[in-house]
Parts: sequence; C-alpha cells; structure tokens
Amino acid sequence: DREPVGAGNVFEASLGKVYCFTTIIGAQSPTKITHVWYFGDIERARVNLSIKAHSWRTYSSKVIQRHEIGDWHVDIIGPDDEVLETVEFEITP
Repeated sequence: DREPVGAGNVFEASLGKVYCFTTIIGAQSPTKITHVWYFGDIERARVNLSIKAHSWRTYSSKVIQRHEIGDWHVDIIGPDDEVLETVEFEITP
C-alpha cells in the first residue's frame, strides 16, 4: 500500500533491498527531488523523483549486496540542489 514496513535505521544485509520514503508537503508547483545513496562517503546511486502535487509521497530503493556492510546514508536533494534531509542507516552482517 506504498507505506513503509519495518522502518528503522539498522538492517541485515540479507534483507536485500532498502527503501527511502519521502513525504513532501508544500510544493509550489510540479518539481523534482533527488535521492542520493551513499555507502560510507561513496555515491552508489542517484534517483530523480517527480513531485506532482502540493502534498506528495515518493520513494526510491537500493539493492544491498551482502558485502556492503557498514554505514549508509541518503541525501534528499531539493530542486535547487539543497540538502533537504539526510537519512542515515547501517547494514549489518
């Protein structure tokens, strides 16, 4: 139903895929945000997401390989390239 399940900030590598959900409230017009996924300080993925209404929910996902153990974060970037929020999480064995 497009709702987060098992939300948290520590996940086992065997989970396989992790999602980052974002709720936007107050968008002035159709616009975009970007989820930038980092493993440590290394960018692993960049996903552009369309925001099509004043209030909008969206998400992106990243497949986690079993050897990608450690600290991760997702920077949520606004339409003017500003960091709106950073979501930190850890992948454990």
